Amino acid sequence: MITYYDLTDDELLQMIEEKEVPAAILSKAKNIMVILTQSWCPDWHTLQNDLKMQEKGDDEVLVCIGIYDKSVHFDRFREVKENVWQNGLIPYIRCYKEGVFMKDYNLMPFKRMVKSFN
Repeated sequence: MITYYDLTDDELLQMIEEKEVPAAILSKAKNIMVILTQSWCPDWHTLQNDLKMQEKGDDEVLVCIGIYDKSVHFDRFREVKENVWQNGLIPYIRCYKEGVFMKDYNLMPFKRMVKSFN
C-alpha cells in the first residue's frame, strides 16, 4: 500500500543543513520514496496521476513529497538539490530502503521506480 507524507518547511530545512534526507524521515518506513518537485512542473502532474492509480497494491512504500517552490527555503533547497545531489531536473526522486539510499530518478512510471526496493 502506498502511504503519502507531505514534507514540512522544517524538514526541507533539515535536508538543506544535513545535505541528506533526515534520519527521522527515513525511520518512518522500510521503503521510502522522496519526491522533490515544484508545483508548476508538468512532469510532477504526470507523476501525481500515476501515483493516484497506484494507491492500492502489494508495494509498501512511504512516498514523501516536498514541493519546494512553495517553501520559504526555496533558493537554499534548490542549491543543495542541484549542487550537492547534482540534479537540476524536476521532479527529483530519491529512494531509500531501510534508511539507506538506493537510487535516484527524475521521471519514469511509478511501478518501475518501486522495483528499486526489491
